This record gives sequence, C-alpha cells and structure tokens, in this order.
Amino acid sequence: MRRIKAAMMALALYSALGSSAGATSARYVTLDGLEKSLPTTPIVAGFDIDDTVLFSTPAYSYGANNGEGPGGTNRYGADYLANPQFRKDLNQYLDKFSMKKKAGEELIAMHKRRGDTIVFITKRNCYDDDAEVIQKRMNKLFALTSQVFCTNEQSKTPYLEKTGARIYYGDADTDIEYSMQVKGDKVRPIRVERSRMSTNKGEYHPGKYGEEILADSEN
Repeated sequence: MRRIKAAMMALALYSALGSSAGATSARYVTLDGLEKSLPTTPIVAGFDIDDTVLFSTPAYSYGANNGEGPGGTNRYGADYLANPQFRKDLNQYLDKFSMKKKAGEELIAMHKRRGDTIVFITKRNCYDDDAEVIQKRMNKLFALTSQVFCTNEQSKTPYLEKTGARIYYGDADTDIEYSMQVKGDKVRPIRVERSRMSTNKGEYHPGKYGEEILADSEN
C-alpha cells in the first residue's frame, strides 16, 4: 500500500512539474509586441480561417447535430465531415453562422494599417465556385480585397511558398508545421489560440514547436 501511495505521489509530482515546464517554455507575444517586431516594409501575411479569424463551430455544429434527414436523421449521414455536400453547404451558406474572432479582426486591422498584403489559406474542401464565395464573404467581413486559397485537406506549404507569405497565423499544429516546412525559414508561424468553446478536434498543442503564441487570442 505504501509503495502504491508513493508511486501515485511521484506520478502527481512528475505531472505537475511537466505541466509547469510546458507553461514556462511557451513564448507569448502581444499584438503590440508583434507589430513592433515586423519589418518596416510591407509583407504578405497569411491567415488560416477556422478557429483563427472565424469561430465557425456554430456552422459545424449544424452539420453534426441537424435532424433534417429522413425520419429525423442527420441529413449528411453519420459522418457529416466525410460528406461532400456538407462541405459545399458550409462554404456556400452555413458559414453565415460563423462569427469573427476579436483576435483575428485585430490582427487583420494591424496588417491593413501597415499596408501588408493579406491572403487566406484554408484546408477546407472547395468545389465549383466555393473559393470565390468564401473570398467574397471574408472580404465583406473584414473590409478586404484578399484572395482565398483552398488546399482541399492537402499541405499549405506550397501555397505559403506561392503567395510569398512571410508570416502565417493558425490555430492547429499543422498550421505551424506547414509554415516551418517552407524552405529557408521564410515564414514566421504565429499560433492563434483556439476558443475553449470550439468543437474542433484537430491536433492543437500551443507551444509544441517553440512557436510564438498570440496572447489573449482565444476569442
């Protein structure tokens, strides 16, 4: 019994120390500090969309929980994310239920003041004119004239290279990974915190790669 208690105490201490170490290793940057650290000349700034500049959980929640199919079933089936019709509906009109994140709005406003070129690079699956519809919506929401690139679940690295982005904002682990995979360390990855209310189950470990994390960017 004593050995069990000792082992449990050791495990608790190890976990606490591990959590503490993770917290102290995280590199947070404020919006003001970020702006001051940028080059004096205009750059290309890239943004992810879902959970970075938009809180899109309401749109995805409809896909997961609607009962508008036959007999009150889900109109998109058991795995709504695998249904191309949901993806298209999300891009075409369900996104109207998504909300701007304050952090995203402030970041975009800062880059606009600097005269930077802003692009959106999303892993969403886009069909037909979906990219144009998203582009029109994003430009209206944030008063922009920006391009939207859909990677259809593929790597964002080629798009970061194609657009010449020098900084990229995203919430997911993959956003940081794709930025780091650009040759020559040309892209500065900035982690935007994911809202605690988000239903997004994608890999999310702020500070995992030693990247900078935008402070107070959850909402």
